[in-house]
Amino acid sequence: MHSQRLQEVESAITYPKRLQSIRFAVTGMRNDHSNYQSARKQLILFLQSEGFKVHPKEVYCPNQEHCWVDVAALKDEDFWAFEYKSRNDSIKRGLAQCRSYSNAFNYVVIVVNRNRATSSPYFSNFKRDGFGVWSHTVTGFHLLLKPERRTVVTGSRAVVERQFRHMLRHGRQNLDRKISEWFQLSPGASYGSL
Repeated sequence: MHSQRLQEVESAITYPKRLQSIRFAVTGMRNDHSNYQSARKQLILFLQSEGFKVHPKEVYCPNQEHCWVDVAALKDEDFWAFEYKSRNDSIKRGLAQCRSYSNAFNYVVIVVNRNRATSSPYFSNFKRDGFGVWSHTVTGFHLLLKPERRTVVTGSRAVVERQFRHMLRHGRQNLDRKISEWFQLSPGASYGSL
């Protein structure tokens, strides 16, 4: 029953061409989630392989309660927030964190280290609120729920943009340009020291 539902969810998802099948293995890496840094690194490497520009550190998101995004990335003109939850982490807390990040990021995704993430009593809340859900298993990352694009609060988004500018400050980019233009450099151009 569960695998049939997962197949239905995956078949209903439409994503940009490079992300249409998010059933990928991260080759050469163990799925050892006892170490947050190891799991975070695996997620970053995967996102980079899919064309995301990933901030190397946790990103501050202006909010009263949950303010540090595990992994923040930029793809095209959209900012993405990824919250990683290991087997021992609270999915309920992850939902509250996703809600906090939704003011500053166009897409918000929770990445869970569980084989049966869809059985969580909070899964329907993620769907209702338009958040994405990915699972991270020994075979790689799997799309369970497609995130919906959201409108952001300008002031909150500006805080995130500044952190991406800071990341690139040693590069050749002109800081007066829009941040989306920074990532449209010619092939072979430097992206700065990350």
